[in-house]
Amino acid sequence: VRVYSGELKANSRLLCPNRDKKENASQLWQINKKKKERDGQVPAVTCGDIVGVIGPRHAITGDTLCDTREPIQLPTIEFAETVISMAIEPESSAERDKLSEVLEMLKRQDPTFSAKQNEETGQTLISGMGELHLDVIKHRLLRDFKLNVKVHNPRVSYRETVASGVEVVGDCHRQMGGKQLFAKLKVRVEPFDQGVQPVVVLNRVPPDTLPLDFVDAAMDELRSRAEGGGLIGSFPLSKLRVTVLGGEYDAEVSDEVAFRIAASLAFDEGLKAAGPVLLEPVMKLDITTPDDYMGDIVGDLQQRRAIIARTDSRGTQTLIEAHAPLKELFGYSGAIRSLSQGRAGCSMTPFGYEPAPASDAEQFKF
Repeated sequence: VRVYSGELKANSRLLCPNRDKKENASQLWQINKKKKERDGQVPAVTCGDIVGVIGPRHAITGDTLCDTREPIQLPTIEFAETVISMAIEPESSAERDKLSEVLEMLKRQDPTFSAKQNEETGQTLISGMGELHLDVIKHRLLRDFKLNVKVHNPRVSYRETVASGVEVVGDCHRQMGGKQLFAKLKVRVEPFDQGVQPVVVLNRVPPDTLPLDFVDAAMDELRSRAEGGGLIGSFPLSKLRVTVLGGEYDAEVSDEVAFRIAASLAFDEGLKAAGPVLLEPVMKLDITTPDDYMGDIVGDLQQRRAIIARTDSRGTQTLIEAHAPLKELFGYSGAIRSLSQGRAGCSMTPFGYEPAPASDAEQFKF
């Protein structure tokens, strides 16, 4: 942790406002302590110090720890979404519980890493920022935690959005439990990439046209549906805005359930009418290569559907910035070494999501 103000003492009781949990800071240890010095443990640290803390059980990287009597929460860190996943399982069933515990610990240390169980297959899926990221995780499991694991081929983490904006009406006119239900909800569904959240749900209902509890129920249903995935392959929705524009109700037969049904119908109809689009993760590549190998490397990048953003010549070396779909980059670190006889280097970082080829979307359609 880094101390931003005040003093942190060993055996302190702290508050983690991000988790609404209290934590113990039982021991404080200096970072980068020289090995020849016997003990790096310290009783207290002050503003500006960076130390290791033993004791917290709930806080993760990016969380705030503060005095329980003077709570404060610093701005949270926005971490990028994972772009690649692979299935992982222990070599023996006896190590399954240990693997689960270790993965939970790694998730706390690294918010760009996630692990969850696929409810349909029962497999454990680990996700990260790239092939190298997951390779490092795999080696840590083997080297640091002595876990023998089997991993399966990596899978790209797709997203879904829509091609255009449409306005639709969800019409609930049915009987349920012997009761007549009626509600109409007008909704606009459109692509939108300016929001912090993958899906933005807005209320633009004119004042005094619908009861507030009906609008709240519809908004809640739309948010819930937005978390459920799209129409192509049930991939998470992204770059999407859903706006409630208005509706109709009948004081005798309208209620919150009716407006939830109308919202769900409008959401489904909106996704269909707006045209579902499959999005694939794109990576930014920064490549440094001797001039002699530039032609081969650029040719290989073009075969991988890469876009060359810029090139910069520096003496006998050329710097290449390219943007390429992650799907085409599996094994690229080995390929570039082969093309350059080991003399070129490459780093990759997530660059966002772009529409995938129609052929990719077709393979996911039922």
